[in-house]
Amino acid sequence: MPVLSNPKLKIQSTAGSSQMKVTTSVTVAFSAAEKHITEVLNLKFKLASRVWGEDSGFNGGDDSLFSLATKTITRGGNYEFVRSVDRSMLDEDWEGNDELFARFALNAVAFPMSASAQSSTQVGNY
Repeated sequence: MPVLSNPKLKIQSTAGSSQMKVTTSVTVAFSAAEKHITEVLNLKFKLASRVWGEDSGFNGGDDSLFSLATKTITRGGNYEFVRSVDRSMLDEDWEGNDELFARFALNAVAFPMSASAQSSTQVGNY
């Protein structure tokens, strides 16, 4: 199976605006055999990135907040997703700090090959 590593989430404020720049990134690696299969079968993969709000216990399960664009890829490498969102979209807890993380999913189109990864949690008050 392909390997997703170094998953990251970065959130930056935009001066004088309620917009926040959200950047996620991940590294995709294929083994030599997977590279060969990908080339021979002309496989394409869908790489998706989504931002989640971390919750547990009393607050229930994690909340899917929004997705970033899905990319079609054919080889390993470093991939980055960028989206501007209103600050309110990051406000996932009704009080106090918000705990956010990025989750990545890689799926082969029409072939049973997939991988997933999750970034560390970023804490802030949005």
